[in-house]
Amino acid sequence: MIRSFLSRVRFGLAVVLLAATTGLGACASQEPGEPWDPLEVPNRFMFAINRTIDMLIVRPVAVTYKFWVPEPIQRGVSNVVQNLGEPVTAINEVAQGEPSRAAQTIARFLVNTTIGILGIFDVAKELGMPPTKEDFGQTIGVWAKAPPEDGGPYLVLPLLGPSNARDAVGLLVDYVIDPFRILTWQLDVEYLMYARTGVTVVDARSRTLQALDDIEKNSLDYYSALRSAYTQKRAADIRQKGAPQSASIALVASGRPELGFAR
Repeated sequence: MIRSFLSRVRFGLAVVLLAATTGLGACASQEPGEPWDPLEVPNRFMFAINRTIDMLIVRPVAVTYKFWVPEPIQRGVSNVVQNLGEPVTAINEVAQGEPSRAAQTIARFLVNTTIGILGIFDVAKELGMPPTKEDFGQTIGVWAKAPPEDGGPYLVLPLLGPSNARDAVGLLVDYVIDPFRILTWQLDVEYLMYARTGVTVVDARSRTLQALDDIEKNSLDYYSALRSAYTQKRAADIRQKGAPQSASIALVASGRPELGFAR
C-alpha cells in the first residue's frame, strides 16, 4: 500500500514538473540577472510550511547532532553520504560527455567502499582523487542552449526546498536512476533508503546552521535571499562542472538544506 502511494506521489510530481517545464515557459520571461519566479505566491506559502517544519523538527535535530556527536563521527557520516551518491554522479558525468571523470568517480567509490570501510574514510581523496558532485539538473544545464541561470521558473518543493523546473526534473531523474534506491527496492529493504535520506538531511543541515542563520539575520527578505543564493549556486555548478565538491553557504541553499534532500 505504501509503495503504491509513493508511486502515485512520484507520478503526480512528474506531471507537475512537466507542466512547469512546458506550460509556463510561454507565460513569462526571465529578467536578466534575476530569478524567474512567476509562482512567487504559492512558493512563499510552501516556503513558510517548509520553514516551520525545519524550525520544529529538522533544525533541533541538526543542532543536537552537531554539538553532541563527536566530530570524527560526523565526518565519517558525511563521507558515507557522499560515497553513496558517487554512482549517480558517475552516471551524470557520462551523460555530460566526461567518461574520464566518471571513471575516476567509480574508482573513488570502489576504493572508499572497500579500503575506506563503506565510505567512512575518504581514502580516495588521500590518493589524489578529489570528490566531484554532478546531478541531472546540471546535466540538463550543460546540454541546454539556455544560460546556466535560466533553469525555468523558480520552485519551492514540499519538504525539498529551493529548486527550479530544470533541477526539479533532474531531482526526479536522479531518484529514478539511483542504483542504491534500485537495490534497496529490489531487496525489499527500502527502509535503508529512508534512513539514508534522513541522515543526509541532518548531515547537510548541521553543516550549514551558521551560514543559514547569517543569511536570515542579514537579509531583509529571507525567501528572496535563498532564492538568489540558489540560482547563483546552480549556475556556478553548471559553469564549473568537474570542480571539486566544496561546502559553502549555498550548499544548503541549493542542496535542499531546508528540509530535505541534499544532492
